Amino acid sequence: MAIATDIKREELAAKLDIGTTVHINNEDNTVKYSAYLVGYDHGTLITSLPTTKQLNKENISYDKLFVAQQPLIIRLIVNGVIYAFKSPIMAIHLEPCQLLLNSLPEKIQTKPLRQAVRYPCVLQAGFLIGDTKYRGAVTNISNQGCLFRMKTIANITSIKAMKENDNTSNLEIQFPFDQGMELLDVKVKSILEDGENLLLGMALTGDINVVEKYIESMQLEELTEFLTFTE
Repeated sequence: MAIATDIKREELAAKLDIGTTVHINNEDNTVKYSAYLVGYDHGTLITSLPTTKQLNKENISYDKLFVAQQPLIIRLIVNGVIYAFKSPIMAIHLEPCQLLLNSLPEKIQTKPLRQAVRYPCVLQAGFLIGDTKYRGAVTNISNQGCLFRMKTIANITSIKAMKENDNTSNLEIQFPFDQGMELLDVKVKSILEDGENLLLGMALTGDINVVEKYIESMQLEELTEFLTFTE
């Protein structure tokens, strides 16, 4: 396991990019969501506020949920490295857009991301062969491939032919942070019949930005045990 180190605030500020994935939660985990970096201004980190869907609430009173000086635990990823710190809320802005402002501490913990680790998951998915869609679920995923589980069909000749010919097809996946389905290019690398289920090992061959975004979010979730904060 990689060892955590510290960097100074100015070093992190120089690395920040708009749109960076940010994971935010309060100390008792009653508020927990993924956001995006909107900006940075002289020690102030500006991020998006959560939606009602992210917090599983019908309505959100932001001024009651985010009180000034309330400490939040913030984790973000820049160039394959996790940065983590505790920070008090400075303010929120609700007009013209919803923003959260936190102060960036002088020292920030860092940790490299793990590469190509398969993460267990249950993501609704559909495997496309021509005009036919086979519904199932992705049960593990990495930035290189995934395992797709579906009901065994009477004729799997087309899938076997796709594997033997190394043909590319498409996999639709519903990620938790998206409203619609994401379409990924895949190749079938393994086929296993497991009772009533068919397990397809797939390689990701196209644009994997959305997959990396999902994996980053999962790695941020795992960071809790690593954090030992100093004010």
